[in-house]
Amino acid sequence: AFSHQLHNTQNLFLNPNTSFVSVCDYAKIDLVFVLDASTSVTEPNFELMKDFVKDFLYLADIDNGNVRVGVVIYSTDVHLQFHLNTYRTKGAVFDGVDQIPYRYGSTNTADGLKTMRTEMYTAANGDRPGVPNICIVVTDGVSNINSRRTIPEAEQARAEGIHIYAIGIGLTDTTELDGIASKPVDQNRFAVQEFSELRALRDQVFAAFCPSKCFMCFYCFL
Repeated sequence: AFSHQLHNTQNLFLNPNTSFVSVCDYAKIDLVFVLDASTSVTEPNFELMKDFVKDFLYLADIDNGNVRVGVVIYSTDVHLQFHLNTYRTKGAVFDGVDQIPYRYGSTNTADGLKTMRTEMYTAANGDRPGVPNICIVVTDGVSNINSRRTIPEAEQARAEGIHIYAIGIGLTDTTELDGIASKPVDQNRFAVQEFSELRALRDQVFAAFCPSKCFMCFYCFL
């Protein structure tokens, strides 16, 4: 079973003597990104968000089938971009990310989370039994549609075994973001002030991916 006891090993990335070699068996993960495409994000920043997704996946072992990737975007409505079993190569995933359109509107995080749980993580759409389900939510604001359902939707997803990392950009109030993220919050919720900081955030998120049996964070999943 996948251990939810994740440890922050960011110091490994800061140590120049660290050798990025996996010390555990190549693990498999089913990874879904839930991206905020609301009006407040703006199109240039949405492009930065897409760059973050590709940068995040740069070393992921997609071609050998260890890592499967799906993407959902949301504003007023939710738009499924591709399922976990849509693309089988990294190049195809990157092309799929590049083709994601910006759809402005309100911030319906609740339905984004619901779609991730009920439509992305299904066997028909590529979810594999016994494989850890990990979701990364990236948003720049507090939900303003179905806002009372946002945290309950995240709680339901977590209850079904989906581990959620929540990334907030420019938020002064992280209460909702804290409620979305898996616990403990300080290891699963990340905050930056500008979209341009997303790339620098990558290693910090990698560090939080490290299960107790591993020492090399997300590289254990590559």
